[in-house]
Amino acid sequence: MRRAASTSMHNLQELVNPGPGGTMLDRIAQLEAEEARGTSVDQSERVVIVCNSLPLKMRHDPEGSEERGHSWHFEMDPDSIYAQTSVGILEKTSAEKVLWIGGLGSEVELFEQDAVAEDLRDRFSCVPVFLGAELKDKHYKGFCKGFLWPLMHYVLPMSPQSAGRYNKVNWQGYLAANKRFADKVVEHLSPDYDFVWVHDYHLMLLPTFLRKRYNTVRCGYFLHCPFPSSEIFKTFPNRDLVLRGLLNADVVGFHTFDYARHFLSCTTRLLGLNHKTERGALAIDYYGRSVSVKICPTGVDVARLQEGIMWPDSVQRRQAYRAQFEGRKVFLGVDDFDVFKGIELKLQAFELLLSQHPELADKIVMVQVCNPARGDSRELQEVQQEVFDIVERLNATYGSIDGRSSKTSDGESGKVVELINRGTTLAERIALLSVADCAVVTATRDGMNLLPYEYITCRQGPVSVDAGTADGYPLPRQSSLIMSEFVGCSSSLSGAFRVNPWNTDDVADAMYRAALLSGGEAEARHERHWKYIHEHTVGYWAASNINELKRLTDGNGNARCYGLGFGLNFRVVAMDPDFRAMDTVACAADYGKAKKRVLLIDYDGTLVQAASYDVSPDAELLSHLTALAADPRNAAVCVVSGRERKQLDNWFRNVPGIALLAEHGFWYKPPDWSGSGSKDWQMLVPAGTEETIKRWREIVEPILDQYHDATDGSLIRDKGTSMIWDYRDADPDFGQWQAKELMDHLESVLVNEQVDVFPGHNHVEIKAHGVSKATPVEMFLGENWEIHLRPESEGGTPGKVDFVMAIGDDRSDEEMFMAVDALVLNPEGAVVQKMSCPMPGKEKSKGHEHLSVYCVTVGQKPSKADFYLDDSDDVVQLVRNFTATGQSQSPST
Repeated sequence: MRRAASTSMHNLQELVNPGPGGTMLDRIAQLEAEEARGTSVDQSERVVIVCNSLPLKMRHDPEGSEERGHSWHFEMDPDSIYAQTSVGILEKTSAEKVLWIGGLGSEVELFEQDAVAEDLRDRFSCVPVFLGAELKDKHYKGFCKGFLWPLMHYVLPMSPQSAGRYNKVNWQGYLAANKRFADKVVEHLSPDYDFVWVHDYHLMLLPTFLRKRYNTVRCGYFLHCPFPSSEIFKTFPNRDLVLRGLLNADVVGFHTFDYARHFLSCTTRLLGLNHKTERGALAIDYYGRSVSVKICPTGVDVARLQEGIMWPDSVQRRQAYRAQFEGRKVFLGVDDFDVFKGIELKLQAFELLLSQHPELADKIVMVQVCNPARGDSRELQEVQQEVFDIVERLNATYGSIDGRSSKTSDGESGKVVELINRGTTLAERIALLSVADCAVVTATRDGMNLLPYEYITCRQGPVSVDAGTADGYPLPRQSSLIMSEFVGCSSSLSGAFRVNPWNTDDVADAMYRAALLSGGEAEARHERHWKYIHEHTVGYWAASNINELKRLTDGNGNARCYGLGFGLNFRVVAMDPDFRAMDTVACAADYGKAKKRVLLIDYDGTLVQAASYDVSPDAELLSHLTALAADPRNAAVCVVSGRERKQLDNWFRNVPGIALLAEHGFWYKPPDWSGSGSKDWQMLVPAGTEETIKRWREIVEPILDQYHDATDGSLIRDKGTSMIWDYRDADPDFGQWQAKELMDHLESVLVNEQVDVFPGHNHVEIKAHGVSKATPVEMFLGENWEIHLRPESEGGTPGKVDFVMAIGDDRSDEEMFMAVDALVLNPEGAVVQKMSCPMPGKEKSKGHEHLSVYCVTVGQKPSKADFYLDDSDDVVQLVRNFTATGQSQSPST
């Protein structure tokens, strides 16, 4: 059982200094007894929510310092999305507790930090992370808001003087802040029982730090802003580290498929990873770990909003707004005063509407709430000034039509645009949303934007339908939405008028249609939206993410994990319990003890690095293969390749005693143990296969030429009996699309031919049916093994084979591994047999060292092999070890 870091340190100190009246052995016995009783660790499941800002409201309150031990007043913020998640988590998941870890809105003096931390933990289940003013400024203002936020919203700082340019000092601050958060999480984490849920772009590196501390930590991540396309994201100097940070989570969540698609594209283009659909969900295979990519938009706290509708302050304000805008349709916008919210575009469209339909000036009013901006820049100042100018121009032009005058709460009159340039309370916002006939959202880029959800909920009224109707709500309820297609929630609200905010004609037309919308259509649109929002609340969103995290991590319980890489390049490799790294020392020892061996070795990607061009063996490799082939205890050393026979002949003609298998088993050249050079290539396929190949090649060649011409960077490998379309140097996404289309195309036209079409790593291969690398396994290990292995007359050792190695790197080699697994169990075959012998690749029982079987894949990936080596360099080193072992020992009989 693993203990939390703080508990382990405390126990370690007690072991070193057990105190009076006790020895170290006494304390060890006490700790073991506590663990046996289960009292030392809380075993209840808990969700640890990690966010940049804790869901708390705080203000300086010196008068309460004596009671609380510090000079701050705290209360839970019921409007924080992080606080609202707890109900859904506790009601709809197996978790029993929620703990929040995050920063505070104000700086707390060092001497008060311990008291504040203890108070927040006891009263609110919150753990504060104190960064300090300097680090917080670099992390949040410098890197997050200054660089990351614009980048995630597709804004690149082109000017050399731009404050949004990448700054290495701020990046170091971002890294340090994430590390500080990770230290705090580790301090309070029970890794066996806790689920960690990390939020937003402020903490993209946090999963890496946690995974480095606990390889099996159950960690989810959710991004609340857009994820840009790969063309934008790849401009980020530390792009790989951030992507690896997200991939160190088990579940990565996004609001929309667009954002998830961009993330997947980045992992493919920048890291070379592939994704798949797994149980209806997207998943990335990352070093043996399945990282789920979840698409789940957030929701709102429907219960709180419906309760707030009947607050006295809300009722009073609603009545005032109804009186103020009586007889006019209210268009409402509520936005942060930000450059991405498209406020100026909304007002330009409204101005266009009134210029085209001036008769609407006394029938509609635009109410625009501008919450205070969270930052400042020259672009923002220009947008703000543009908004003020348009509002002034609209009210001057259309503000008094036919002598109409409407009094506002501020005493102003005759306006067609009411600009509320300040923050609003929840009650005030609820009142405005309740009276609005149409909500208008024209953001040019936004993560989710929950205003439409809040608007539909407020238009639905309180839980009691009668109470809402009595308060003036129409029955049935009505609403209409104009929503930018660049807002995250636009895809889930299908009844909205979707617009391109940059097209003011389009937005103005949608406003005109909304102004003339009939009551029946407004009712239908509202009913459709309310059904979705009522079901997909913030609690539903939270529970869905945590349940997905639990499902995924529960399925990984038996995997063996170990860390790989340094610093932020750290990642965890997860493997099947029976799939492990080859112990090359033990393998070489088994090789040295064996009396009769069979070695089957792939070429491309195994003996040499895989490449889009021909890689010939170097002199050192040839010398090692020559030594192996000359060793009389090696009954067969066979290079098993997909390459054509002419090329293999050219490369290995000076290696006597080596067997060659070309074109995946179509051609075979026996070993020339005598060195006479008299051995010729033999065809291993049935008669008539050549005619069959010629027939399907006539069909395949023009199709491959077509895809080659259409896919820049692709190439065709013609191996005579097989053909390969290789797209490793093409655009990754386009190459995968073309490969899928090519396979569908070939399978449809070759349905009546004796041919196999299968995908490989960055290629599609077409080969004759029945040709495989299992053929040499059958030859050397099957019932006719005596005519294929080195005979005694050529210096071979008597008896059966007691050492088998098959090693390769791709899908075609899996057939070889499966054949080895089957044939080592055949009592009529070449391999020594005893009932107590271990299965291939399994641990040998004591006293039965006579059989060694190694099926080895190159690279850590799902395989029928039981062992792996990392790359071709490891394979060559293993060959060196075999050569050295063979030269140091004489053959034994």
